[in-house]
Amino acid sequence: MACHTRSLSLPNRTHSFVLKAEEELNKLRACVAYPSLSYEIILDAVKAVGHVYECMNDLLCISSNQISLSHLQQRRQIDEELEESIKLLDICSISRDNLDIFKSHIQDLELAIRRGESKSMKSTARDYTILVKKANKDLRKQIAKKSESADKDSSTVFSLLFETRQITISLLQSIFSYLSQQIVSEKSSNWSLVSRLMERRRIVCEGEFDIACLRVNVEALENGLENLFRNLIQCRVSLLNLSSL
Repeated sequence: MACHTRSLSLPNRTHSFVLKAEEELNKLRACVAYPSLSYEIILDAVKAVGHVYECMNDLLCISSNQISLSHLQQRRQIDEELEESIKLLDICSISRDNLDIFKSHIQDLELAIRRGESKSMKSTARDYTILVKKANKDLRKQIAKKSESADKDSSTVFSLLFETRQITISLLQSIFSYLSQQIVSEKSSNWSLVSRLMERRRIVCEGEFDIACLRVNVEALENGLENLFRNLIQCRVSLLNLSSL
């Protein structure tokens, strides 16, 4: 969705923050347009979203901007954004916790591979897949509660916040879509990677390396969401300060 900058809605000295946020959002719009994203693109996008929220926080903290946004015309938008920020914090927190659980199961799978315990490998892979599917389902339920489209009369700050929130939710979906395809083939009920791991030692070594890489990827995504979570909290604090003016 396009988000147009309105020069009259913000003081001139805030334009650099708006331009920086728009630059990051332009990259993110291109990312979320694809149905399936690679790990590298997802991780870069999570970092970019964090940068956008940093810009939003800077905008909200500028005293002259606070005065313009604290007018009665903006009060409703501030209240709505505060409500939506709580929902997004909950979604981000749950997603981050799920990644920690996934990481634990991947570590169990690594241990089973090293020990050559085929039964444990299958069981752990199955548990991992069930958890990812449940996380996907829970995330979809949360997303079903998303807000309506941004008001056409919204100020630049709230238009940017709205679009960034929608992109953030799309990225969280992409994270779980990516993770769901790493151990189990999307088109098959067979544990494709696990089956290959049991064929011969060379493939076991390759598979062990693949699982280790997946664990490292999950850790990086977890750290990315942790940083995003902190940015979201800072942005919410700025909104609360704004609402008290």
